[in-house]
Amino acid sequence: MSARTLSALYLRSTPLPADEERAAIKVPERPAQAGGRNTIGRLDVHDGHEPDVCLMQRYCAGDQEAFKLLYSRYRAPLLRFVTKLVGNSDEADEIFQEVWTAVIRGRRSYRPTAKFSTYLFSIAHRRLQDRQRRYGRWAAIFRNSAPPLAPEEFVDDKATLPESRIHDVQLSKALLAAIDALPPLQREVFLLKAEAGMSLEEIAVATGSKLEATKSRLRYAVARLRARLRGWT
Repeated sequence: MSARTLSALYLRSTPLPADEERAAIKVPERPAQAGGRNTIGRLDVHDGHEPDVCLMQRYCAGDQEAFKLLYSRYRAPLLRFVTKLVGNSDEADEIFQEVWTAVIRGRRSYRPTAKFSTYLFSIAHRRLQDRQRRYGRWAAIFRNSAPPLAPEEFVDDKATLPESRIHDVQLSKALLAAIDALPPLQREVFLLKAEAGMSLEEIAVATGSKLEATKSRLRYAVARLRARLRGWT
């Protein structure tokens, strides 16, 4: 199974947060600029396909609807990402709130030097680091203490999961348990790939890691997941 296959299976196995009120963000009101909505780099029609960076530029110019669109796109992936890393919904909600608050507070200094997803998840990564330093929690997330993989943990890259079994409840549970069992740094890289669809280069930027280290973490994560799911092939 490739990283793409595992990511697709993960997304199908992971429900959206059930409570629509959970971790809701209140967007602070800002008056629109004179002359109506700013039109920097945006489409005239709000068809749901407007690039993230354009939505963020509109929000920086005072358009509250643009923020709501960004929030609707990334609420579930970001919440799942932090929840799978910290394993506690209350802690995850706090981090989730902190990330969006940082986006709101940083709107005046925002510059589109990277994709919005990279910008957003790099904030999440830093918030996790801040809390680890402050409270001494999740220390293993930020040190690469995983032992080398044993030879039997590597399985054939061409092994696949039958499409008809993708929705099997037991398979979903097995996959989610396998992700939870990953060493934290490997889990973080895999989730950034699966949840945010980020490239290895973008993940390296978001986590402040070297590209080669990022590649290794994803490779080991995929190998461990394949090994844990071997019985499902």
